[in-house]
Amino acid sequence: MNTQRHSFGDIARRTAFSFFLFSLVLTALLALSWYLLVPELTRVEIGGTVRGLQELKAYKTDLEGQILTMEDQRGSFLLPVNHDLYERLKGLKDERLVFQKLRKEIRQVIVDLIPGRTDIVVISGFYFDATTNIGEIRGEVTNVGPRSMTVLAQFVEDIGAIDMVTNVETSRYTRQEGENGSFYSPFTLRISVR
Repeated sequence: MNTQRHSFGDIARRTAFSFFLFSLVLTALLALSWYLLVPELTRVEIGGTVRGLQELKAYKTDLEGQILTMEDQRGSFLLPVNHDLYERLKGLKDERLVFQKLRKEIRQVIVDLIPGRTDIVVISGFYFDATTNIGEIRGEVTNVGPRSMTVLAQFVEDIGAIDMVTNVETSRYTRQEGENGSFYSPFTLRISVR
């Protein structure tokens, strides 16, 4: 057995060229793969266009700019809470709620007028002015025979009993005869609400 000891300097001299050659070949292969292989493997299709790595970076920057522009546009479309237009829109919404509540109450009066029959009161027009809180209902009471005026009077009385109604003005009560011999009572009601 050879028991000679070799110094670190001797080992480094003998392997230095091998390490240098290995490092040179590895660096050349990595450079070739970076310029030839990586661009082919990193191509991505976005929106029907194939883009490389550098193009993707530019595309990302462009998209971020577009997003900021669109967010600014969206922000300009939204109204701040203390804007006067927002206050007017809230007022219009509240006025619509009054109309919807009144309509719901009148429907309930029609349903409760003669239980089981909803074809008694036929409304042909319902107009509501939200600025004055006055509504006008046009229609007729039908399908009750000669009692149409009595049912109309009950209908007007029930509408006057709705909590939100302050006043009901009626047209003259009349009973008319239809073509088929049935009776009906046309009406026009002006309703003031709070």
